Amino acid sequence: MSVLQRFFNLSPKEKEKVPETQVAATSVEAGQPHNPYSELLLLQHHTDIVRLLLKIDDRRFVSAGDDNKAIIWEVQYGRKLATLVGHSHPITSLLLLEPRVDSVDDYFLLTGSSDKQIKVWDVESGQCKLTLTQHASSVRCLVSMMDGELFCSGGEHICVWNQSGVLLNSYTRKPQEEDICLMIAIKNYRLVTAADKDLVVYSVISMVTKEGKDGKEIIKVRRLPSHREAIHSLVLISDSCFGSGSIDGTIILWTAHNLLPAKQFNTVSEYHGASRGFPYSVQSLFCVQERYLFAAIGSGFCVFDVSPGKERLLVKKLEAHYSKISLLGFACEGVYLVTCSEDGSIRIWGRPPLDGDDALDKELLALSPMERFTGMSDGELLQINEDNVWCPSLLGECLGHASTVQSFLDFDHEGLVSCGADGLVIVWKNAEMQKVRRNQTVQEILLNCDGIV
Repeated sequence: MSVLQRFFNLSPKEKEKVPETQVAATSVEAGQPHNPYSELLLLQHHTDIVRLLLKIDDRRFVSAGDDNKAIIWEVQYGRKLATLVGHSHPITSLLLLEPRVDSVDDYFLLTGSSDKQIKVWDVESGQCKLTLTQHASSVRCLVSMMDGELFCSGGEHICVWNQSGVLLNSYTRKPQEEDICLMIAIKNYRLVTAADKDLVVYSVISMVTKEGKDGKEIIKVRRLPSHREAIHSLVLISDSCFGSGSIDGTIILWTAHNLLPAKQFNTVSEYHGASRGFPYSVQSLFCVQERYLFAAIGSGFCVFDVSPGKERLLVKKLEAHYSKISLLGFACEGVYLVTCSEDGSIRIWGRPPLDGDDALDKELLALSPMERFTGMSDGELLQINEDNVWCPSLLGECLGHASTVQSFLDFDHEGLVSCGADGLVIVWKNAEMQKVRRNQTVQEILLNCDGIV
């Protein structure tokens, strides 16, 4: 059952002693006056590690993980709307398919599992509409193509399906190759796949079947130069560029048209670390404005300007957490940068509000995401170089998970949603927004009262 609790803004709990060779992570200000997320809802229906979160719309999301089930939630009150049961092994991937323009259906949710099945669910009813078994191996990733008309599944092999769940074609990879763990779609109906340290590009082309019907075929286009170690992140930067990040610390930008490396960031010569801990591992990448690439590197993060001819480091925070960052992303349309970590914490970064400055001000929201995050204009951002990189302030810390925070979602001013290895899903609420809603509710009750009993 969901429990509404006040999250007390006390000083952060005492961390384990940091080895002398390691620089201590930044500590949050006592009382956390700039942390907007000071209330929480605990959602406790999962019974094992929760690895995946997916936003359905502004009021719903789905969580899934190692207990073989997915749960659809309502975000405002944390109500459980549906439990999707049917897989016999952990759910490894989620994909949302929008209904056709001429359809009255709600969204369809796809769940891929290590039980070799893909299930198609009606989001509104929670009913399983279809079970796809032709993938024939563990499903590691799902991605949509052609504006949702097709979707592809990756793992030991690659399959392409239409929106109705009909298998159009499959590509059989060599048995000695590692399973595909990451996959993104780029222009010209191409797929970029990552398997261990290798990147391979495939193309989905139209063809005519022997029966004279329109069909699809998957062909291998090119194997790209390998990273030194396993790839943990792929990101689409623009129509002309994509990026890959490895546990060796290296980030490589690739051109989409000729599939060549265009730029390399953060090359580390001695990257293994003690006991092969890979302290510079790139765990997460995301890009804003097709220009600013955010990278979680070890327990810190950096921001690079990747525009051609202007490549440079803009933001650098080396000790953002006590352990590696598992995911980072924007919240409140760029007002905050959110990082979640293996140390069990979620941290909020940005510029401290000035006197009289409201983070929700309409003038602030009219700026670009990078301007909102840094408080600097585009012209001022151009003046930054490696000698004067900008360092954001730690505005708040959300402590509620007992172990690794696996993922999070941004629901704008409604709050954040996080999931963890402790089996919890937590909705972190914006306290000021909740206060306004409670006051409105009390006013409505008083106005509707006929008298005092």
